[in-house]
Amino acid sequence: MSTKVRNDRCINPFKEDGVPNHVGSNLRKIPKSLLELKPELSENSMVCYECRLKRTHRKSSSTVSERITVTGIECDTGHVSDNVDDFDTSLNDEKIKRFNDLEEILQNLKDKFSSYKGNDHMKVRILTLLPKSWSDKKISKEFNTTIYLAQKSKELRKSGGVLAEVSKAVGKSLPNTTLMKVDGFYNDDTISRIMPGVKDAISVKADNKRLKVQKRLLLLNLKELHASFTEFHPDVSISFSAFAKLRPKYCILPGGSGTHSVCVCTIHQNCKLMLDAINVADLTKESVFPICDYKDCLNLIVCRTASSACFLNECKLCPGTIKISELLSIAFASKSIEQVEYTTWTGTDRSTMLTITTSVEDFIDDLCNKLQILKPHSFISKQQSQFISQRKNELLKDEVIVMFDFSENYKYTAQDASQAFHFNNDQCTVFPVIYYFKNESEVSHKSCVFLSNSVKHDTASVYTIQKKLFPEIKRNIKTVKKLIYITDGAKQHFKNRFQIANLANHKEDFGLDAEWHYSATAHGKSGYDGIGATFKREAYTASLRAKPSEAILTPEALFKWATSHFQNIKIFYFSKVEHDKSSRHLNKRFQTALPVPDISISHSITFIAEKQLLIKRFSNATTFSTINSK
Repeated sequence: MSTKVRNDRCINPFKEDGVPNHVGSNLRKIPKSLLELKPELSENSMVCYECRLKRTHRKSSSTVSERITVTGIECDTGHVSDNVDDFDTSLNDEKIKRFNDLEEILQNLKDKFSSYKGNDHMKVRILTLLPKSWSDKKISKEFNTTIYLAQKSKELRKSGGVLAEVSKAVGKSLPNTTLMKVDGFYNDDTISRIMPGVKDAISVKADNKRLKVQKRLLLLNLKELHASFTEFHPDVSISFSAFAKLRPKYCILPGGSGTHSVCVCTIHQNCKLMLDAINVADLTKESVFPICDYKDCLNLIVCRTASSACFLNECKLCPGTIKISELLSIAFASKSIEQVEYTTWTGTDRSTMLTITTSVEDFIDDLCNKLQILKPHSFISKQQSQFISQRKNELLKDEVIVMFDFSENYKYTAQDASQAFHFNNDQCTVFPVIYYFKNESEVSHKSCVFLSNSVKHDTASVYTIQKKLFPEIKRNIKTVKKLIYITDGAKQHFKNRFQIANLANHKEDFGLDAEWHYSATAHGKSGYDGIGATFKREAYTASLRAKPSEAILTPEALFKWATSHFQNIKIFYFSKVEHDKSSRHLNKRFQTALPVPDISISHSITFIAEKQLLIKRFSNATTFSTINSK
C-alpha cells in the first residue's frame, strides 16, 4: 500500500489508501508508538487528532491481550474473550476521556496565552503549567513563542513554583527633593507661561478628584528644557526620559492640541518669522557662524562676554549687526537668492499680519533693525522673569508680593437667549489678584477677584481696588510692612505719571512702603491670568446651566453667585459710584503729577524717601536715577 506524505492533511494510518475527504484537524508529527504499529509509514507523516485516539485504542487492546496471555489465566476461551472485551472497552473509554480533557486544557492555555501581547508577564506564568519534560524548543513550537519566554518560564517555576508571580525590576527612585525641583522648574514663569484663555484649561486628577487646571505653555522643547534644568541644577542627576515623564499634564508643548497661543510678543515674533522665512539654519549651516535661531543672532551682535551694557546699547565695543549682515549676504549669494518673501505683524493698537516681498538687501537691513530692537527687549524680559522668581524665593516675613491686572471683561450669556441678545454689550469688569507671603518657612499665596459695573480700566479703578485689597492683606498677614507690586507695563492704568504719583503717596494713603516692578512688554502673563480665566469659565458654565430666569446677567448677580461658588477665591465688588468717588479724590493729585523721565523704558520704581523715587531700567540693575514726585 503506497501512502503519499503531505504536510497539510492526516496520513490516514488506519484506513485503506484512497479514502476521500480525510484531512483531519490539530495535525501533529506521527508519534513513535504509531510508527511501531505502522512501520510502513514515513517518519515525516502528519497525524490528526482522531487517528491519535485510535492509536491509543489499538495500543491499549494490544497491551491488555499481552497481559492476559502472560499471566496464563486458564479459563474457557469464549469467557476470556468476553471479559477482555468488557475490560478493554471500559479502559479505553476512560483513557480517551482523559486524553480529550487534557487536549482541551492545553488548547485553553494556548488561547489564553495568545490573548496577551508582547512579553506580558502572564505569558511566562502560563508556561509554568507545562510538563517539566518539555524542552524549550517544544514549548516554543507548541505555543508559537520565543525560546526566551520558554527559558524564563522554567526559571520562574524553579524559583517560585507553578503560576508564580513575576517580580518586577524595581529601579532606583528619584528623591523627593529632585521631584520638587523638576516640578518647580516646569512651573517657573521663565520656563512656561500661563495661558489666559477661558478654554485654556485641562482636567487633571488630584487627591482622587478631577480638577480643571489652567494650561501652561512651555517656552522651549523638552531637550532644551532638560539642558536648561541641568545647567540650573548641576547637583541634580536626572535622565532626559525621567525628566520628560515628570512634566505636569497641564504644561503643554507648542504645536500640541489646544495650544492656540495669542497675545504673543510681536518684537520676538517678527524676528522669528523673518528667520523662519529664509530657513536660516539650513541657509547658514556651512557658514563660519551657523545660526539656528534669534538667540544666535543676538550673540553675534554683542561682545563675547556680554554685560548688561551690551544689551542696553551702552557698550561701544559691541560688533553690532555688521557680522550678521555680511554672513547673510554671503549665504544668500551662495544660494543665488535675490528676493525674499516673509510675513510680519504690523500696527500699534490694532495689529495685522502682512506678507512682504523684498530684495535681499532690504530684508537684511530690516532684520538687523529688528534685532537691534529685540536685543534690549529680550534681555529685560529675562531679567524681569528672573527677578520675580528670585523675589519669591527670598521673600521676607514683612513683605507681600502683589500681582494683578485687568482681565478681559466678562460678557453675560444665557441659555435660549433671543437673537438680539448677541448684540448686547453689557459687561462686567473682572480684576484678578494673587498675592504671595511668607508662611513660616514656605511661600504661600491667596487669590482674589474684583468685580464692578464700571468698565473703566484706569488708575482710579486700580486705586479703588487697592483700598479694598489692603485691609484683606493686613487681616491675613499681620506682620506686613511692605508691598511689592509686579504687573505688566500697561500705560492706561499702571505705567503712567498718575500711578507713580500714587506710589509716591503710598505710605501716606495705606501706611505701607511700596515698590513697583514691570514685566517686559507682552511678557506679563502670570498666575492672575489663570484666576481670571477660571472665574469666567465657571461663570459662563453656571449661567448656561441655569434656567433662563436664573441666568447670571448683572454684576450683582455675578458677585452673589461667585461668593457662594468659590471656596478659595475671595470675591470683592465695587460700583461706579465708588469709582467716581476715587476719581474725584485723586483729581487734585493728578493735576500736579510730574512727568517721569524714560518711564517707557524703565521697569522698576521704588519709594526710597518722602516723595522720592528710585528708577531702574531693570529690577536687578546696579545703576539707577532718582526723581522727586512733588
